[in-house]
Amino acid sequence: MLIFLSHLVGAANLWAVGIKLRVAAEQANVREKPDITSPILQQLPEGATLEAERKEGEWYAVLVEKDEEGPVLGYVHESLVVVVEAPPEEPLQKEQPEDRKAAREQPVPKPAEERKEEPRLIPPPVRPASAQTPEEDRLAVTFWVGGRYAAIGDLNDGAKGLAQYYEARLAAAGEGDVKALHFGYLLGAEARLPLAFGFYLSFGAEYGSGKSASSVIYKEGTQEVSLTTKPRVRAIPLSLALVYYPLPALYLKAGVEYTFARCGYSYRSTELDPDSMTESWQEWTGEANSSGFGYLVGLGYDWSLSSALCLAAEVAYRHSRLGDFGGEDVYKESSAYESIEKGKLYYIRVDTGTAEVVPLVFIREKRPTEAGVIDVRKVELDFSGFSLKLGIKVRF
Repeated sequence: MLIFLSHLVGAANLWAVGIKLRVAAEQANVREKPDITSPILQQLPEGATLEAERKEGEWYAVLVEKDEEGPVLGYVHESLVVVVEAPPEEPLQKEQPEDRKAAREQPVPKPAEERKEEPRLIPPPVRPASAQTPEEDRLAVTFWVGGRYAAIGDLNDGAKGLAQYYEARLAAAGEGDVKALHFGYLLGAEARLPLAFGFYLSFGAEYGSGKSASSVIYKEGTQEVSLTTKPRVRAIPLSLALVYYPLPALYLKAGVEYTFARCGYSYRSTELDPDSMTESWQEWTGEANSSGFGYLVGLGYDWSLSSALCLAAEVAYRHSRLGDFGGEDVYKESSAYESIEKGKLYYIRVDTGTAEVVPLVFIREKRPTEAGVIDVRKVELDFSGFSLKLGIKVRF
């Protein structure tokens, strides 16, 4: 007990003259060494006071109690505290007799009026509720929900082209429009690891899905044909990005994505026989898969709710064009006929016989070479576009 008291008295004497500090962050970590990666000795809440003997670069050397070890030396970063009281100036050394004799031989200047300077109180900086520092934000996981806009391209052109093909073949204007698909909702999660002050490495995964359904009716006399089109896409992008906070709550993001995509189509034409009032129909259903790399750039903002929770918002531009889709097409008729064809997803330009060329998108086992085919290439879907996400970020 006496040994502990002697250590405590010695530590108090060492800190008799110091710099008084107050914690200005929601939580301040006192570390073993003046290094952000050093182990944490103690965590102090906002408003706690402590005393530092000296300052080493951006770190204050402070004395804290650690369990049964008693007072130990630690370090706290300057961004987490404010100076409440600076150390007083050291008193002048006691004048020696020789100094007094030398002073009597010199002319005595008129003494200036002494001013007693009060200890300087430095108010803490005004911190917005959303402000945070990388020291406070260690490992973090964000759960996202939002929407994504993408061009899609060839899949939309194929649905519109099929409607134009029926219009040319039936020589009848269609009632209704084919709506373009431009993606839909997304769900995701993202983990961030600190690299250095203000920089983080981000790992993300998302799931996005979208579909569009349209119907066009063609009437010529008593004949009536209806066409429905349903293009759809699903995507799972995995991302690796670098995140930088130029301001406490505002961040920039840039990285790469690898996307696993699945697209599909469903075309169905139904013809009503006016004599027998019976329906005959044809249906094509296809599913195809592909994957590939892309990139993303984004801008986000965090609203701090507590030391552990944040609201987050992010807008990003994603660039990704995928080709070489492979899959399966199922063709059915009202007569109970059915066939399955496996192959690649092709973009086919077809001459309708009316001086009009229309695009069609189908899965074919081999490259189409039938009469009327003008040009053929593999489908390329454009997943480039913008995403907007809102989320909850959990800090550890």
